[in-house]
Amino acid sequence: MVMQVESLLNSLKDPVIGIDLDWRVVFYNRTAETCFADSKEGSEQHSRPLIAVGVAIDDILIFKSESGPLSFADATTRPEGLRALVAGAATAAGREWRTEIAPVVGEEGTEGFSLLMFQLDAEELALALDERCDSLTGLPGRREFELRLENLVDDAVASSRTHALLYVDIDQFKLINDTSGHSAGDNLIEGVAERLRTELFVGDVLCRTGGDEFAILLSNVDVFEARSVATRLVKAVRKMNFIWSGIAHRVSISVGVVLIDEGQITREAVMSQADVALFSAKDSGRGRVHVYDTQDKQLSRLHDDMDWVHRINDALSRDAFSLVTEKILPINDGKDCHYYELLVRMELDGELLGAGQFLPAAERFGLMPQIDRWVIKTMMEFISSLPQEIMSKAMFSINISGQSLCQEEFLEFVYRSLQRSNVDASVICFEITETVAITNFAVVTRFIQQIHELGGQFALDDFGTGMSSFAYLQELPVDFVKIDGLFVHDLDKNQVHEAMVRSINDICHVLGKRTIAEFVERPVVVERLRDIGVDFMQGHLYGGPKPLSDLQA
Repeated sequence: MVMQVESLLNSLKDPVIGIDLDWRVVFYNRTAETCFADSKEGSEQHSRPLIAVGVAIDDILIFKSESGPLSFADATTRPEGLRALVAGAATAAGREWRTEIAPVVGEEGTEGFSLLMFQLDAEELALALDERCDSLTGLPGRREFELRLENLVDDAVASSRTHALLYVDIDQFKLINDTSGHSAGDNLIEGVAERLRTELFVGDVLCRTGGDEFAILLSNVDVFEARSVATRLVKAVRKMNFIWSGIAHRVSISVGVVLIDEGQITREAVMSQADVALFSAKDSGRGRVHVYDTQDKQLSRLHDDMDWVHRINDALSRDAFSLVTEKILPINDGKDCHYYELLVRMELDGELLGAGQFLPAAERFGLMPQIDRWVIKTMMEFISSLPQEIMSKAMFSINISGQSLCQEEFLEFVYRSLQRSNVDASVICFEITETVAITNFAVVTRFIQQIHELGGQFALDDFGTGMSSFAYLQELPVDFVKIDGLFVHDLDKNQVHEAMVRSINDICHVLGKRTIAEFVERPVVVERLRDIGVDFMQGHLYGGPKPLSDLQA
């Protein structure tokens, strides 16, 4: 078997060198022997190889990092050295090489190192450095991390050894970056990277995978060791003093831990579980560690939600959303008005999914602003295409999420979209839920006032479910109030619900606001709403959602 391995290594076109823990050569293949030949010009003697078993690796290779020459010993005993070795190059026989290093692990731990060398010209070398080394921290970048993770997954399957991935995210990084500037954000990332380095041991691999995220690969550890390392890192970062422009910021990290064992067959599966574990750590209050457990039902549900995130992002990239209409009808006869609510749908495997199937995941993972932007853009394009005879009698409403309303740039997007379009803003009604309006009262009020200046209208959705409904209703300058279907659907059978609908309707009319009853599904409810004096109704009694194209026919 040993002879077969030696024969295989000798057949490789790239140099391969084995190095022991004293940093001396213990093996080299034929290509390495040829590359390290000492040929003296004009000499008739055969070339004498510079490489030999027992030779110190630093005598035949000069390792280069961004900060200068680096010894092999330093490179393998300091995390920053190991980083420089992996991402840097070695000079041999007057040529530049990119080097790959990996520990040789036996039953008792690391027994040595293998070194693989690839010849590069100057342009290729610069490109390799850019792709595999993060320029801000000097750590291995995403591509290098993915290669190393793949190696650990393969090793776990082949050897039954257990490794671990620690996925790290800086808590509240966006807040510091946005309020103190990108220079502060960069300095924070560098500081956290340095603190993580000092807490890790030889053989632990720290990478920056992008933004404020880091990944740490631990070899030959069990779940208790992995959790212990993660906890130590959280405590170490919590002790950091980060001061920028005289302002002290509290710094913390969240860590998701995933074991890499023989049950993990792909890099993608490990990363998916790491995403879930990290999100769970942040969702639990930040500054926490969460270990992924396949038996955890809550994590399993979270994993399902995160699968929806990938589907939603894919749908956004493919423009695989669509809008349908649902009629909002006047209850009293004689009103010549065509009022429609536009509802978003997502296409998946040829099927149109209702909002309840994908919006909860979008809300949980912060994707609603992207969906809301798509809805507004599509609505504007659709209304612009309508004939004037429809436009003059129509009104269209869309729902805006709380996430979007809390983003100043989203509100500016809506305002600019209305200003620049040829659409009459008076035919558009923006719906906001009562809970969102009360929670973000000042922001919502300012937004309503700005849109009112352009002629747009607002409806308060799901009214009656909040604890402070009537107290805020007088202060919110909305045009319509949608009475929650909880009180409407059985008001003919429930006297309390009928009284609620009546009181909401009366107060709204006193305040000059029109009312819309939701979840109207039976004729007897329509008659009762007419007696009460509600203005509009919405529900499946007169048909479900229809494609937008029906309005253009």
